[in-house]
Amino acid sequence: VGTAEPAAVAQIAHLAALGAHHVTLDPAGLAAGTARLPRTAAVSALTVLSIDGSAGLRPCAGRALSAALGALAAAYPGGPDLVLTGGETARTTLDALGTRELEPLGEIHHGAVHSRTPDGRHVVTRPGSYGTEDSLLRIAAALRPRLAAAPAAT
Repeated sequence: VGTAEPAAVAQIAHLAALGAHHVTLDPAGLAAGTARLPRTAAVSALTVLSIDGSAGLRPCAGRALSAALGALAAAYPGGPDLVLTGGETARTTLDALGTRELEPLGEIHHGAVHSRTPDGRHVVTRPGSYGTEDSLLRIAAALRPRLAAAPAAT
């Protein structure tokens, strides 16, 4: 999730409350190229990567942070399917993967486009400001239907 939109923050919280592993990345570490995924992230069935915005936004750093987040997401172990929110983050992640084309498969909800890469990976792209609180959950469930049937974590 490469956007600071309040709606996206609420969507992450909703997904994390249902058991997703949320990895908040330090912007300074991303900018310096020292950010790393914790080992636990690699084994989680559903992981959300986002940039820690608690220190405030620095618009001039947005492009560099998106590129660093995209590179980290592209290097995620196991070549998982991806949900990319925020246009610049989507572009930099696809560039880091070397993906030059997507085959559209359908729309999960307004603005959430489900596509496939030439190597078979599923990718959902969506503007950062789109969707209701359950948007990320709906997208994840579309990619992994068993998630829709899973009981909520307490």
